[in-house]
Amino acid sequence: MNNNNILTLDFPPNLDKIWTKDFALQLAATEGSISALNQAVSLLHNPNLLMRPLLTKEAESSSRLEGTQASMDDVFKSAMRPDSEQSDDVREIINYQNALLRGEHIIKTRPLNQVVIRQIHSVLMSNVRGGSANPGSFRTENVWIGVLGTGMGEARYVPPDAVHIPELMKNVEEFMSNSQMHPLIACGLLHHRFEAIHPFKDGNGRTGRLLITLFLLKTQKLSKPMLYPSGFFEKNKDIYVKALNAVDVNQDWYSWLLFFLKAIEKQATISLGVASEIDKLFKDYKRLIQETAAHMALGNVLEFCFKQPYVTVGLISSALGMPANTVRRYITTLESKGILDQPYTIARGEKVYTNKALLEILRKI
Repeated sequence: MNNNNILTLDFPPNLDKIWTKDFALQLAATEGSISALNQAVSLLHNPNLLMRPLLTKEAESSSRLEGTQASMDDVFKSAMRPDSEQSDDVREIINYQNALLRGEHIIKTRPLNQVVIRQIHSVLMSNVRGGSANPGSFRTENVWIGVLGTGMGEARYVPPDAVHIPELMKNVEEFMSNSQMHPLIACGLLHHRFEAIHPFKDGNGRTGRLLITLFLLKTQKLSKPMLYPSGFFEKNKDIYVKALNAVDVNQDWYSWLLFFLKAIEKQATISLGVASEIDKLFKDYKRLIQETAAHMALGNVLEFCFKQPYVTVGLISSALGMPANTVRRYITTLESKGILDQPYTIARGEKVYTNKALLEILRKI
């Protein structure tokens, strides 16, 4: 059992020993990748439009780290079903998206603090498994982390007792507001610290990964939430867990921070490539409809098909406030130009059209 010594260690820690040549080179590489992503975002046709598919991918990867089985496709397809028919797995991914968007909106005008953390946790855990464990409230009981059904003696990790959480989270809040460290290093420290405190009864992993993006937004290292770090963590789950645990066991900040910086560098590079591909696809399609009558309204439908690559007449009509007959005409135009794929029929007899090229880009990552 790993008994947490978090109460006896300084935070933030002294990091003098991490500054090797390799570490400095990795920090520079990560900084370069983030800067390239931000620069590209400023040149995109519509960053908010292109952000949504990447946000869905981040939500999928972060939720899968916690055992959620739903896919990105499942989430997109769920838009065509009533809320009551959504599975718990799909709802968890949708909640993650909503929590990140909620957090992004709040920190535009307010500090990133305990109140914001509780608010995003409340959104994250609404009406899903674990949602009965007081969403938005810090835990008031002691917990341990290990194989389901094992006792504290066999636990992999035991977070600090609940009585210490208010003080520990106040310390985290002060760190987020006042840290003079490089924001990328501070972000790595923040993620570990939050996971080590484990302030909520459930949903700590997802909340901690949400904090990565929100902290980088607040410190202006990211201009839009178009980074999905959870993709790297999901693909390297064992290393991710071991690197976090190495800090708990022997304060190995070097290994954890080096891994964290590599994750951000890799995912920033992937996000840049994906965003560029989606932007080019959108512009190509926009040119195809440029000479079409009522092309501005048709362009609104096209944009919706990039936010939601599975569409029906009813879904577009409801979302854009267009008459169903007008939507049918526009869908026919998009289909004739090869933008929407041939439809298939779902249970209620509705035809579903797909933005196949967009889905192919997203499935590659």
